[in-house]
Amino acid sequence: MKKIVLSIVTVLLFSLSTKAITTMPADTNKMDAAGKKTGIWKEKLPMNDYIGTYKNDKKEGLWVGYFPGGLVSTIDEYKNSRKNGYSFQFDRTGYINEKDYFVNDTLNGMCIAYSNGGRPKSEIDYKMGVFNGVRNLYYSDGKIQEKGNYKKGLREGTTQWYNTEGKLNMEYTYKKGMIDGYEKTFYKNGDVESEVNVVNNQEEGDYKEYFEGGKLKVNGKYIHGKKEGAWKEMDEEGKVTKTENYKGGELTK
Repeated sequence: MKKIVLSIVTVLLFSLSTKAITTMPADTNKMDAAGKKTGIWKEKLPMNDYIGTYKNDKKEGLWVGYFPGGLVSTIDEYKNSRKNGYSFQFDRTGYINEKDYFVNDTLNGMCIAYSNGGRPKSEIDYKMGVFNGVRNLYYSDGKIQEKGNYKKGLREGTTQWYNTEGKLNMEYTYKKGMIDGYEKTFYKNGDVESEVNVVNNQEEGDYKEYFEGGKLKVNGKYIHGKKEGAWKEMDEEGKVTKTENYKGGELTK
């Protein structure tokens, strides 16, 4: 990962470095006849130096940030003083922290954040600043934690959650940000632990809970998010060990 990042940096820095090599320090931070910033500029930020080009008083092209000591901290692409294109952030060891894409200072496209050592921390697709597409989150060791999709800022389709061992733990189906479809939980061995249909964030229809291995453990019914009718618990031989009756979510005698 580090070698790949360094290759990307080399390519992105090429156009800027070829200018900078032929530019004497005395030629930096200049104004044109109209009093507008022009040419190579070096600006001081709280944590680093920021070097790039001004054209007609606006940031243009690649701007590169440097930690004290000269290691690259950031690389940004500008047009008319707005971020337009790729933006990279690095830690003090040279590993990438974040890779984003901007259109007029707004996140647009796939943006990836990294944990220490260059492992993915999150992968999020944006459309002009709004979640739109893939949204994956990872544990610090790189294993997947959450996998899902968004449409216009709202969850859409299947979202899955995983435990720290990388095993599927839960799976919900969404429509326009609402749970709409089957809601399932899983045992570590992959067997379904429970399942219920959901409509507009409310349980609707049969609820089933299973023993590890697949035998039915609990069976009942929901109407508009409330328990209704007989709810039965079984042992692993299929014998009913307990029955409760509900009306409108209330336990009846």
